[in-house]
Amino acid sequence: MPRWARFLCCTVTGQLLSFAGVLLAAGAVEQAPRFWTALQSFTGTPAFWSLFTVYGAVAAASVLAARALVNLYGLPAPAAGLAAGTLLALCYVAALTGANLTWWGGWAGAWTRLWPAAAWFALPFAGAGSLANWLWERLD
Repeated sequence: MPRWARFLCCTVTGQLLSFAGVLLAAGAVEQAPRFWTALQSFTGTPAFWSLFTVYGAVAAASVLAARALVNLYGLPAPAAGLAAGTLLALCYVAALTGANLTWWGGWAGAWTRLWPAAAWFALPFAGAGSLANWLWERLD
């Protein structure tokens, strides 16, 4: 399989897995009965599709970073994907914090609002990165 096709396949797989994982984690944390109906109405907005595109960019960056870790340091593909997905999830959380810092009331408000849930947010990215890079090796 050509490298571009593997890259596209692994990126789309990582995007779908991370997006679904974050939605499932959010549904589990929220435990609100109206979460899924609110999500269903949110899918029709441009904000949803821009968020979906951001997840695609993060998945592509995760695949590229993991392949760099594999080629430069000789890490196994799943471990490199796990490391790359975790690192990019933390970068995304930091960017999200920086963008909303004043609205959330400064560092104190952001700390109590976002960082306890950062692990729930990072786990789907780490798992998706690991599985996408495992898939890379299988599509060889």
